[in-house]
Amino acid sequence: MLEFVSPNHHEELQELELIGNAGFILGLGLRFGKPDFLLNRYPDAWTEQYERQNYFFGDPMTVWTMTRTGCIRWSECGFLDLRGIMGEAKRHGLVYGATFVEVVQGQRSFLSIARNDRELTDGEMETLLARLRTWASLFTTYWKSVQLTAVEIEALAAIKNGANQDEAAKALNISRSALRQRLSSAAVKLRAPNSVSAVARAAQLGVI
Repeated sequence: MLEFVSPNHHEELQELELIGNAGFILGLGLRFGKPDFLLNRYPDAWTEQYERQNYFFGDPMTVWTMTRTGCIRWSECGFLDLRGIMGEAKRHGLVYGATFVEVVQGQRSFLSIARNDRELTDGEMETLLARLRTWASLFTTYWKSVQLTAVEIEALAAIKNGANQDEAAKALNISRSALRQRLSSAAVKLRAPNSVSAVARAAQLGVI
């Protein structure tokens, strides 16, 4: 997804990996508790435990993410950790960390990043907050530029469900050329090279 909004996403992700040597999680376009785009580079064991124990409810940094903007080191968060989640995170190498939140046109985006050896410096905090603000703004612009029509979404969904173009056109009661036009139009809006990629991107965005 970052490749759609940032031409330098490879270098920017490498920077995150250097600063967050214990992992990070990035979410763009948070709605109803779920982001439109999520990139999780935390250790698999921690992610599995987090999901298995349903730590989302009770995580003090989740509360901070949902109610604040800006940035904060985990050690500075004053919210209660009744379930001992931060202590469990340390057992997986997430000893020090920080969370960053930006809201653009009503869409909330976040970045949480961890280290196993030291607190993030002030310079790193400033750099990461600026990076998130840029990504959040670019993502919102990209998301609003998509604006798929109902018939385009219908065409993409038909292909996603496994039908070929002839089968999809028949199911939608339209001609094959009409179906191809809808898929082509959707691909342009999604910045996809072809209809197959358009279906994949629409699914990634949660449109279908």
